[in-house]
Amino acid sequence: MVVSKPAEIMDVLRRLQAIDDEIREIRVARDQMVASMERLQKVLAHLDRELAEKREKLAEAETWYRAKNGELEAEREKLTKAKSKLTGVTRSKEYVAVNKELETVRKNITQREDEVAKLLVAIGEFREAIGKEEQKVKDLRSQAEVESHSNRERLAVMEGKIAEVDARRKVISSAVDRSLVERYGRIAAKREGIAVAAVVDGGCRGCHMQLNPRFIESILRASSVVTCPHCSRYLYADSAHDADGNAVTSV
Repeated sequence: MVVSKPAEIMDVLRRLQAIDDEIREIRVARDQMVASMERLQKVLAHLDRELAEKREKLAEAETWYRAKNGELEAEREKLTKAKSKLTGVTRSKEYVAVNKELETVRKNITQREDEVAKLLVAIGEFREAIGKEEQKVKDLRSQAEVESHSNRERLAVMEGKIAEVDARRKVISSAVDRSLVERYGRIAAKREGIAVAAVVDGGCRGCHMQLNPRFIESILRASSVVTCPHCSRYLYADSAHDADGNAVTSV
């Protein structure tokens, strides 16, 4: 049944505003939860990318280590050959040349061994750091999965609540003319979801602008559906205020 009396219409609009406030609160909580879940997934994706880059660098370091180790083995083979050559030397001049070659090879071996040793330490430290990062990501992912499961259940409850409130909203809005509900919706869209406001201390609580006393009087009489001349919100008389729209204080 569609109501037609101004007082009844304003009662429906106030109930509609109350239910929209309820829906908005649920949706804000839902959207915040979804945003939080998305942020956590982005953090995990970022950490995964960083880990992939570190693993790639580790692989490069290991390749370099194998190359340096190969160079070391080659120098050791040179040393073995030089020593073998030395045993067959009979002339002093040739002996000096082979000894010089041995000295050079030994220096190269010492240098390669130092490089390989330092590289091996660095690789070990890098592996350890990556291992810690992997454990950190693993723990964070486990935490995310637990939260995601919990949040999915909470989201399902929220969606159910929104559906239930939406159903109530349809029943309430069906009590007034469709064009009035559509206008209410346009006002709400422009005024941060608030389309209905009380008259408090001679002014609109929505935009806080003062109203003409005669204008307030028409609102108090509820002889027509009135909107604020400043913000276009539907206005109603707060029962805690007198005929002039001033707050009533108990003695």
